[in-house]
Amino acid sequence: MKKLLLSICLVMLCILKANAQEPKMVSTDPSNRNVLIEEFTGRNCGYCPWGQYFVNQTIKENPGRVFTVNIHKESSLSPSTYPNLNTLKGADIAKAFNKDGALPKATVNRSEEEAVGLSTTQNWWNSMTLEQLAQPAECNIAGSVTINPETRLARITVEVYYTADSKVENNYLTVIMLQDSILGSQSGADYNQEQIVGNQYCHMHVYRNTLTDKWGDAIAPTTSGTLITKTYKYTIPETIGSPNGVKVDLNNVHFLAFVAEHQSSGAKTMPILNVCKLNHVEYGESVGENIETANYVFPNPVKDVLTITADNVKQVVMYNSLGQVVKTVDANENNMKINVSDLENGMYFVNIIDNAGNVTTNKVAVSK
Repeated sequence: MKKLLLSICLVMLCILKANAQEPKMVSTDPSNRNVLIEEFTGRNCGYCPWGQYFVNQTIKENPGRVFTVNIHKESSLSPSTYPNLNTLKGADIAKAFNKDGALPKATVNRSEEEAVGLSTTQNWWNSMTLEQLAQPAECNIAGSVTINPETRLARITVEVYYTADSKVENNYLTVIMLQDSILGSQSGADYNQEQIVGNQYCHMHVYRNTLTDKWGDAIAPTTSGTLITKTYKYTIPETIGSPNGVKVDLNNVHFLAFVAEHQSSGAKTMPILNVCKLNHVEYGESVGENIETANYVFPNPVKDVLTITADNVKQVVMYNSLGQVVKTVDANENNMKINVSDLENGMYFVNIIDNAGNVTTNKVAVSK
């Protein structure tokens, strides 16, 4: 009888092991936290580009580990004239963390109840970022997004793997969509020269929507060794914002996923335990394209100089719409500037090749 019970237990153990879900994207190795800087900003805010400049420098100094989102809430500093970058959900986030409405302000991994202003201390954002980067993360995050350009349907898969126990039983997973390369007005643009295109400002990392619940979807269990997989579908709208909405260009959207620990006052979730960019963004094969978006390729459209910021870049190759090579640039740093003033107007494909031979492709429009 004992042998029979032992045999049954062994069979059940084998079945459970065979059916156990294995991570497909997320690492199971312990790591330190990545950082999300949520900057509250506005087009009529003269010092906001200064804040964006400092955040950009922090990102460049910590490639692949620091991410940012610019959140606009309608006010005199963030008008509804074109391009209207305000959103209702963005306003709710701003109300929760930036009660007095002063700009620019930022939270760093939502480590404080109230966002901190740039005028208070310009070094606080960077010092808090470095502090967060040094902290062990309870969980790792990775994910992928597939977009069908014909239906604009995005399919998102996110994996969260706990390398240590969280302090609480439920954490909160949030997925947000951002948009780059939105051209428009900006007071104080001279504080951030690298985002000036002609006589306009190239707005980057603009908050567009939250695909999960506004404050995240509850996930559990949050104990070491747990793998949680979530899938979402989201039809990307043609425009966002009313009135004077902005066209949502599929070539310039990207997605971030982050896990926050608990709900605080007003249901807001904080602090952020870890964050990642869902950087395997592919386009549906119905049009024969498989394109992965790099961290930063801007402005888009570009007139004179294209800036590429990515980690471990070996070479950049540009192709025209006929598949002909028009530029080949060997990289010697993570921040590259490529002169495209000699190229004709049109759509180009930018292949970014890293030292491991991986290729990331972006569509870029040259427009003069």
